[in-house]
Amino acid sequence: MPPNGLGAALSKLRDRRTLSIRELSTLADLDHAYVYRLETGEKTNPSVEAMEKLIRGLKPSDRDAKILKWLAQHPEANAKLVLHVLEDGTVTFEEFTVAAATAHRGNVRPDPAKLIDRVRKIMSEED
Repeated sequence: MPPNGLGAALSKLRDRRTLSIRELSTLADLDHAYVYRLETGEKTNPSVEAMEKLIRGLKPSDRDAKILKWLAQHPEANAKLVLHVLEDGTVTFEEFTVAAATAHRGNVRPDPAKLIDRVRKIMSEED
C-alpha cells in the first residue's frame, strides 16, 4: 500500500482506468518516474499544473477530482481512509475532509467506515 493518501488515490484511480504508470504519464504529459514517485510517496506536493495533468489523464468523477486536489495539499492523509472513500461513492467531499482532519489518540486509527459514520453523526447533529 502506498505510504500516503495522495499515492493511494493516484494508484487506485490509475488502476480503475487499467492504466500502467507509463500510460498515465503519457496521457498526463509527465515523466513516468515522477508519477511513480508520487504514487510511492517519495514525492509529495505536486504543482497545480501537475495535478491538472494527472486529473486530465485519470478522468475521475468530480468528487474524486476534488479529493485529488485536496490530497495534493494534504498528501499525508491516511491511505486506508482515502481508499475507503474512493470505493464508497456515498461519502461526500465534505465528510471526507472532516474525517481526514480528525485527530486520533494513540497509534490506533479507527476503521475508515466507522470514522465516516461518526463524522456523519456529528454533521447531522449540527444541522
